[in-house]
Amino acid sequence: MSKADYSLEIVENRDTRYEEYEELVLRRDQLLKKTGSIQIAYTKEFGELLCRNFELKIECIKKKKTISYCRRRMNRGLPIDTARMQEEIEHEMTLYNDQLKEMLYENESAKKAVKSNKYEVIRAKKIYKRLVKLLHPDINKKTAENADLMELWERIAVAYQKTDVDALNDLEVLVKRGMEALGDDSFELQLDDIEERIERIEN
Repeated sequence: MSKADYSLEIVENRDTRYEEYEELVLRRDQLLKKTGSIQIAYTKEFGELLCRNFELKIECIKKKKTISYCRRRMNRGLPIDTARMQEEIEHEMTLYNDQLKEMLYENESAKKAVKSNKYEVIRAKKIYKRLVKLLHPDINKKTAENADLMELWERIAVAYQKTDVDALNDLEVLVKRGMEALGDDSFELQLDDIEERIERIEN
């Protein structure tokens, strides 16, 4: 085998491995998206029950803490200061109340979530796949090094999780500008629907 043939084989092997790696990144992100969808469906179905159950749990914890406070004071022969007791218990209950607020928020968000149609899912995947190749931090080192690109990537990940095709379309434009600012003008946008895009943003 000649030196040129050997070099070509190394390049081809590296390209093949890169394609495998890229495919793994895409598969992982798709699984994360699927997990998010399942979580939303689960919260839609059982969210109210889970919240009510946690509210009852908080009431039980609060009563236990009240009893514990009273016992400690009585064992020491001290009077029970109701105002101080309530203040201390409320402070101790902060973490539980914050958890409940988060659960209630997730429950409301899940109720508002709309199921994406198949066409939107396919379009979102197509756009996302293009953007992954350009901007995924594991593929493009510039993303991790550049705060603006990293912010764009995070917005892309959120838009893809929500199957927000319009947001992904708009982010493509911002990615193109960001790449050009770094001297890379190789990214070509597919703008068959330019009139619709302009009308949507103007509206």
